[in-house]
Amino acid sequence: MASTNRIILTLFTSKSCSLCIDAKYTIDQVRNKIPFDLIQKDIKHSENSVWFHKYKYDIPVLHLNNQFLFKHKVKKDKLELVLKKFQETGKIPSEFIDEE
Repeated sequence: MASTNRIILTLFTSKSCSLCIDAKYTIDQVRNKIPFDLIQKDIKHSENSVWFHKYKYDIPVLHLNNQFLFKHKVKKDKLELVLKKFQETGKIPSEFIDEE
């Protein structure tokens, strides 16, 4: 029986980030197959200053349930595989996580 681990993706982004537009498109494609909640954080907003200092050269950055997952690019096949594994096990397979 499949597990029902809740998936919350957080996308760290900025309005001026062209790579972020591509990442959002890819995330939306995956969301049509695998349900999840998506939170978008614009790192240039004052309330996100901690994230700005951490990720200003790396956006888009994607977290899965508050754990770092990808930076710079979101690949559809890789994201789908990670989310399916997470649904099954409740864990993020370490071999799929980019180096932070």
